[in-house]
Amino acid sequence: MDKIDIRQQVLRFTKARNNLLAVIAFTLANLLLTAFNADISFLFSATLPQLVFELGKTFDSETGSNVFMIIGFIIALVIIIPYFVFWILARHIRVFILVALLFFGIDSLVLLFLIFNIEFDFSLLLDIVFHGWILYYLISGVKAWIKLRGVNADVFNGVLQEIKTNTIGSTKLAVSNETNTETPEDDKEETQG
Repeated sequence: MDKIDIRQQVLRFTKARNNLLAVIAFTLANLLLTAFNADISFLFSATLPQLVFELGKTFDSETGSNVFMIIGFIIALVIIIPYFVFWILARHIRVFILVALLFFGIDSLVLLFLIFNIEFDFSLLLDIVFHGWILYYLISGVKAWIKLRGVNADVFNGVLQEIKTNTIGSTKLAVSNETNTETPEDDKEETQG
């Protein structure tokens, strides 16, 4: 592979990891929003942890005990932790992007099971779209991992560092090294003179 191909695959792999991190963050946010009975939620999240927590809240409201809600929250966190571990490990052991895809695939199957077993709700359609989005990027990351298997870790990290440097450099404001010493009054004198 030449450097351009490696760069393209590293970008795909990085996007897959970033989308996995977004799933983790939005799932945690949804759990907290649900815990505080907020009427909003984010779509870009995993289904299974939220389902477990909702079941805990339902049992909690039926029994009047906070134990079930706490247990549901702990189990939901236990389900989220592997995503975080996969995200961290995928940086150095790239095969974990495949493991994350399999894990999220199970979550997607749970979503489909819920859709077929409960009454139709428009928000479920949006959940399907966002699950498809994440699956697309994780599959893309797995394909990139397969293509990058022969690439040395030093080369991979060098290209990744170059990408980060270029991204940071492109987001900075373009400022001239020379300072503008003219004042607006100097401009007026030149046009009048």
